[in-house]
Amino acid sequence: MFMDIKNPFKRSATKQAALTRKQMGLPDPSNPLDEILGLNMRNALIAKYNPRIAIDRALDKVAAKEALESHGISCTRSIAVISDYMGLMHFKPEEVLPDAWAIKPARGSQGDGILLAVGKQGDNWVKGSGTVLTPDTVMHHIRRIVDGQFSGESMSEDAALIEPLICADPGLAKLVPEGLPDLRVICLGDQPLMAMVRLPTMESDGKANLHQGAIGAGVALETGQITRALKGHEVLNKHPDTGSQLVGFQIPHWEKVLEMASKCGPAVGLGYSGADIVLDVNEGPLVLEVNAHPGLEIQNINQLGLKAQMAIAGEDFR
Repeated sequence: MFMDIKNPFKRSATKQAALTRKQMGLPDPSNPLDEILGLNMRNALIAKYNPRIAIDRALDKVAAKEALESHGISCTRSIAVISDYMGLMHFKPEEVLPDAWAIKPARGSQGDGILLAVGKQGDNWVKGSGTVLTPDTVMHHIRRIVDGQFSGESMSEDAALIEPLICADPGLAKLVPEGLPDLRVICLGDQPLMAMVRLPTMESDGKANLHQGAIGAGVALETGQITRALKGHEVLNKHPDTGSQLVGFQIPHWEKVLEMASKCGPAVGLGYSGADIVLDVNEGPLVLEVNAHPGLEIQNINQLGLKAQMAIAGEDFR
């Protein structure tokens, strides 16, 4: 490192400014790593802002949906909830399920245990891949959910949440080969900090899950435009399956998305949260779920640090 021997006052002022920022608990802009929110600090923020009762509520998609709807927040509609073996015994998929639907574990995470049907063929349903789902296949999957096989908690029973399959807003739908894109907005209290859109690929089997090969694309809070797209470690300008331009794309209903996201954490009781929102062709933005432990990969996707954004929002890191 070279010292600025021509301007000692500049050196002194810069050093003093850095010291002042440190005393105020603000990140040092001269050190990019100081702007990044690490796992330990994220966990400390969760302990500070997210009570255990609120975390449990967020983990249970059924309970979270009830809390959100009680605050006037639009969520994906429920067809049925099967929470025990009695309910399982009386459930008749051929009588209850529409042509297209989603079945998910109430306490699942990272897309595990989600089963999707995009249409019906006779007495059966079909997945986006063309795989046939018989009523017996559907019942077996629901039983696995109720048994707790996707809940992530040892010896924990779960509930199967059945919803109509969301039809994506055509603006977003044209970007992807299949599946439903979703938006993640991280908030501190009611203040949005950072956002991304997750775009399914053929590799991810139509799921908007980054761990399974979906694309993560950073979205500027101010404009709602995609600024950067990443698949794994590969930076993209276009979707590899559709060829659609990603960078510069304007997310529909952006102001509504931010307004809705800002209300989700407080509605569930979380001070630090990640709201997952989808855009339905008919109903517009709908909340899928609220995450009490939002991941940190969004920083890499946006090339921004959450710690810096929190400091701007008023968080004191001293």
